Amino acid sequence: MNIYVIRHGESEHNVDKSRMAHTHDSKHNLTELGRKQAKSTAKFIRDHVKGNMMVYSSPYLRTMETAKTILSMLPKGTPFYENPLLREWELGNLYDFNQRTPQAKKEFKAAGRFYFRFPNGESLADVYLRSSMFMHTVVQRLERQQRVENLIVVTHGAFIQMLLAFLMNWPVEKIESFEPVENAAVIHIQETNGEYRYEKIFVPEV
Repeated sequence: MNIYVIRHGESEHNVDKSRMAHTHDSKHNLTELGRKQAKSTAKFIRDHVKGNMMVYSSPYLRTMETAKTILSMLPKGTPFYENPLLREWELGNLYDFNQRTPQAKKEFKAAGRFYFRFPNGESLADVYLRSSMFMHTVVQRLERQQRVENLIVVTHGAFIQMLLAFLMNWPVEKIESFEPVENAAVIHIQETNGEYRYEKIFVPEV
């Protein structure tokens, strides 16, 4: 089974991080550019991915909008599911990048990027665990059942990196220095003889 992991298009908080302080992360829409990126990625999936498909998406607004744009260009009746395991790295209920307390900064420095857990939120280690749960509860079940040739997963930058870290057995040092993939980029993951390999195969240019 081919797995195509896609980051959502550009969202409102990608442009203005201050929105995180008053609007929950799950409620940020795509920007106009983000919608164009999603449409470009949808066309790529339609034109280059052959065989039957199934689509899974994070339930956040920006991923759902991206996923539904992709779904609109796939054959009618293509299965579509939301899955909360695919949600973004939770930084807290409402996170203000400009008002981090001295204590939080101290704890972040002591723990490091991977282990630090945001108040009312998650650490990257928590996201890593969620990615492994998605593989075990969804992906491996589909592989055993041989129900679908192509699994389309629409999610977020941090989740994608933790999923790759889990599949590729990256050390923590490498995980801590990750940079998110581009908005609406497509990562192709494939298993060969028990080993996973991945390749970035598309980045929209709009």
